[in-house]
Amino acid sequence: MIGMILLAAIAVMIFFGLTDRFFSKMGVANWVAFLIVLAFAVAAVFPPLVTGGNVSFSYAGFFLPLLLGVVAMFALGANSSLLRAIVGAMAIAGITVASRIAVPPAGNYGNAVASILIVGFAGGITAFIIGQGRLAMLASVLCGVVLGDFICAMLFRFVTGATGTLFMLGQNGIFDTLIVTALVGGISLEIGNLIRRSVTSRQSAPVAVQFEAGEDVKFDSEEKRTSIDEEDDLFEDYFNDDVD
Repeated sequence: MIGMILLAAIAVMIFFGLTDRFFSKMGVANWVAFLIVLAFAVAAVFPPLVTGGNVSFSYAGFFLPLLLGVVAMFALGANSSLLRAIVGAMAIAGITVASRIAVPPAGNYGNAVASILIVGFAGGITAFIIGQGRLAMLASVLCGVVLGDFICAMLFRFVTGATGTLFMLGQNGIFDTLIVTALVGGISLEIGNLIRRSVTSRQSAPVAVQFEAGEDVKFDSEEKRTSIDEEDDLFEDYFNDDVD
């Protein structure tokens, strides 16, 4: 329910063009992002796929995020962004496993909401800190949450010996966790970028040079403007290196 509400809000923002800059930095057109959100919404409606009698897969919580996560990893290419995405995915997987073991979401609505929020905020901030770029952040979230859920399912089946129940992947709040984590990561990244730009602008503001009485005040505005441009370019290359 949480994921569907947030997904609807994201769809409205995309429809009215409020997310143009965010997705353009990832090399994704706004209409493509809208189709991806729509695909998640449709996939969430379908019941899980049950195979082999005791294995259950969720379309919105397993198949679709795994596919998009792998595609995002390949889109990053063999560079430092890919390394950050992989490290971020492993970190988020660890957070997911720890949260779902400490607060088992199955069969308890309160625990499910707590697990979603814990992984959502802790994982989203972790993805922002490690990923640093939009695409790397998103790839680490998609792959990390799915990997963490798979590890939890394996532990539940083979460590606890619960062989008589379904081997469920992408369920028990994983879809909601994915949406909350990605949203927190994206918001954290935009806030970080905004703060960085603000600090850079203040540090590079024109400063009046010392002058004697009767002299005109002179500003090294051209030099400072060049400095601002250079620092902004450096900032964009470092934090928003999602596409070459």
